[in-house]
Amino acid sequence: MKLKKWRAGILPFEAARDYENPFLDLSVMAVFTGPHGETVRREAYWDGGRSYKVSFAPTAEGKWTYRLSAPQDSGLDGVSGELECVPYDGDKDIYRHGFLKVSPDGRYLMHADGTPFFWLGDTHWGFIAGEKWDWSNHPKMDSMFKGMVDKRVSQKFTVYQTNLRSEYWGRFRGTHYWVDGKEGLLPDVSFYQQEVDKRMQYIADAGLVNALGFAWSGSVVGRLQLQKNLARYIIARYGALPMVWTLAGEAAGYSPAQRQDCIDGWREVAKTVEQLDGYGQLQTAHYNTRRPFEDYYYDEDWFDFTLNQAGHGDFPIGPGDFQTYRREHPDKPFVEGESLYEFCSTLEPIGTRMCTPDMMRRVAYLSMQAGGCGYTYGAQGIWDTMYEKPEKPDPNNIFNQFGIAWYEAIEGPGADQLTLMREFYENAHFERLRPAMECITSDMIFGDPVLVELRQPQVTASENRDTLVAYYPPAVHGSFKLQGLAEHSYLARWFDPRTGAYTEIARFTPQDGCWNAPDRPGAGDWLLILTFAEA
Repeated sequence: MKLKKWRAGILPFEAARDYENPFLDLSVMAVFTGPHGETVRREAYWDGGRSYKVSFAPTAEGKWTYRLSAPQDSGLDGVSGELECVPYDGDKDIYRHGFLKVSPDGRYLMHADGTPFFWLGDTHWGFIAGEKWDWSNHPKMDSMFKGMVDKRVSQKFTVYQTNLRSEYWGRFRGTHYWVDGKEGLLPDVSFYQQEVDKRMQYIADAGLVNALGFAWSGSVVGRLQLQKNLARYIIARYGALPMVWTLAGEAAGYSPAQRQDCIDGWREVAKTVEQLDGYGQLQTAHYNTRRPFEDYYYDEDWFDFTLNQAGHGDFPIGPGDFQTYRREHPDKPFVEGESLYEFCSTLEPIGTRMCTPDMMRRVAYLSMQAGGCGYTYGAQGIWDTMYEKPEKPDPNNIFNQFGIAWYEAIEGPGADQLTLMREFYENAHFERLRPAMECITSDMIFGDPVLVELRQPQVTASENRDTLVAYYPPAVHGSFKLQGLAEHSYLARWFDPRTGAYTEIARFTPQDGCWNAPDRPGAGDWLLILTFAEA
């Protein structure tokens, strides 16, 4: 059998006998040994009848051997074999460079071979429970599900942020992870074969990382073993695909009475994931909106990076909040994972308004300038899976008071603007940039940090100052002195985050390490980028 490097293949096996509960009564473990002595442990998943399958993606080219361990009466104990890993010859970065890990300095995410990974996610909480495979009312998409995946791939997104929505009431939305009457005890194999497999595989084939949560927060309370069993099955069946485990949506929930139970319960699920994931794929928790940031899991070994939720207008998040997080947790990379979804009805004391690309983009750039390593976009009408535009918007629909359907949401201009953001930061080598507010001076004095943001650009720079980026939020205007620059000639340009256009400002050599940056060229937000000029 030949497999391409980092691409999952399926090895089928058949047990010698039937079991009363083929999921809980039989555990089959495969240990794969690679050409350099590396090992990967993968559990087989039950696939109906006496069928057990192992999903495996080789991590190095050359010959691999495997050996099964199982109870003697299964007929599978000691079964062995070999396969060959050949080079991946496609164009998907996740397979060209390998699965994800944290950079050595704890600042960003990277591929297995060290290539920096820019997290650009799209939120699809209903990818199983709501998004349809063989139906679409978008005029240019034959499939709702496949059309949206293809659209995001064309926009250079790298992550699909999903959730199985396996909570108990999920059955009434069409999800059948368990056989009726045997919830948490026996997987409904036909549902996986008919619905889940093709979605998981389509995302993987598209080259996207699936950032997957198992359920929503409170579903672990009183059902811990159910969620641990689900995690075990999901990891066995899909854990050789490019994954990030996000545990649960809004993991701690919003009930004071259940908060600690949620935190403790999902911790136990996380430990199960850590034990069973043979690749050590990244693990985090999709946080809830406790202000300014949540305070759990940071110091735990399984917790690899932070996936924050800044909310949908109910918190006036500013650069100081992101900067405080980075100071307190310098070894945990940071992604803003849910904030101001495009078209969302905002939650603000002054009243509800529709979230615009400008509002969303401000948080995205502020989080990056504070040391973030990516951003997750979302669009109202997609995450809440609204099939049709209502004749009259519902004022009681908290997040979708404007009646946005999925086929409108998938065309939102904000997603294209985040494509430009990814390209900008990759060209600027975001992995080398650090917050550098010491590089800017102003004669303005503000006691309130919110006012500082309104009137002062946010600066990040490389250590040797060969690159400096200043983000000008919409209210910033005027000239500013940049200091601490290198003794080198610079090229100064404006970047328009709406169009992706660069405009040259000047070529200059700093005087005593300083340069007076001009006022921004127009309304709205802008970025100033300084790079060493070519000789």
